[in-house]
Amino acid sequence: MFLKKRCKFETMFKHLLIVIIISNFSQILKAQDGFKLGASIYGLTSRCSIIDSMPERYNIRFRSGLGVGLNFRYGITPGFTLSSGAIFVHKGYRIFNDSNSNGFSLKHNINNIEVPLDMVFKLKTTMTSEIRGIIGGTMNFNISKSNKVLKNNNSTFIVTEKFVNKVYPMLNLGLEITKSNKIKNTFVFGVYFKYSFDFNTELGVNNNISQTKPNFTLGYRGTYLGIGITYLFDSKNFKKNEEFFY
Repeated sequence: MFLKKRCKFETMFKHLLIVIIISNFSQILKAQDGFKLGASIYGLTSRCSIIDSMPERYNIRFRSGLGVGLNFRYGITPGFTLSSGAIFVHKGYRIFNDSNSNGFSLKHNINNIEVPLDMVFKLKTTMTSEIRGIIGGTMNFNISKSNKVLKNNNSTFIVTEKFVNKVYPMLNLGLEITKSNKIKNTFVFGVYFKYSFDFNTELGVNNNISQTKPNFTLGYRGTYLGIGITYLFDSKNFKKNEEFFY
């Protein structure tokens, strides 16, 4: 029941972002002037998926993760801002075997490097804070080693990872609230959804270490929902003031 609710929440959030972004795209306001750069940190959650079927005693749950990286933004026109950067993302899954008393949970996070390219635009609103919409794409590079084997205390619950796609594209959607100070540096709080278009990891689940063929297979896409904060520095603040002597 918990998984169904979380899945419905992800779907509803994705649809809500799409509706908001499309409905406001024709009402774009000026997002920012010039070049800004800064650092970001994210808390995120993701899980694996059922490919065919799964025995009743097994279940899958969300696993928390972390992302840190650099963010670059440039106001191209009065209509929109382009955003890019590089992000290290540590995301994963949890699998439970409720009938196994010798370790019923196996969990693992996979290391990735993300390179996003997004359009960021301000939405028309009566609020004093700036609300911005994000739509774009990410190229994800899996940098962990494949064929990792997870097992419980006496090897009666085993999960084997097999990477299918180490490089894969993702869809980016997000909403941000931003606040700038007197020197035009900007603090950003955002909610982000990143959707992978294909499974990148197969998870073979066995009941015994001697088995060569898994009892069943799960899939991990790398799709996740995250909350992040970013602090952006206005590049104009790095320029030295001109001094004139007479």
